[in-house]
Amino acid sequence: MIEAELRRHPRLVTALTRLTRRLDGSFEQLKADVYLADGSHLHVNEVYVLGELRKYAYYRLSPTGEIIQGWDNAPHHPEITSHPHHLHRENMVYPSPVRSLADVLTLLEEELQV
Repeated sequence: MIEAELRRHPRLVTALTRLTRRLDGSFEQLKADVYLADGSHLHVNEVYVLGELRKYAYYRLSPTGEIIQGWDNAPHHPEITSHPHHLHRENMVYPSPVRSLADVLTLLEEELQV
């Protein structure tokens, strides 16, 4: 799943350095570290139940490990109009249209102009 999506963005994604998969019955968790064209990297964490994406967290970090931005669907910001989906940026939380890794990669291609 993750590898196929990354291959769709060859100008953005420069390397996949870690990919782990945990499977427990109908529960599957995928984690990955992905390096991007600007030198930043993306931490990916997806949880599927019966093949459906239920939880996600995608965090982009600078080369020095500082969080640049992150998207997740943890239900801890009910005040956000796109709840539970939201964006973390500069110590603030914003509504987010992101619902998947494909959304994040497309958005980052636009932001980084690659």
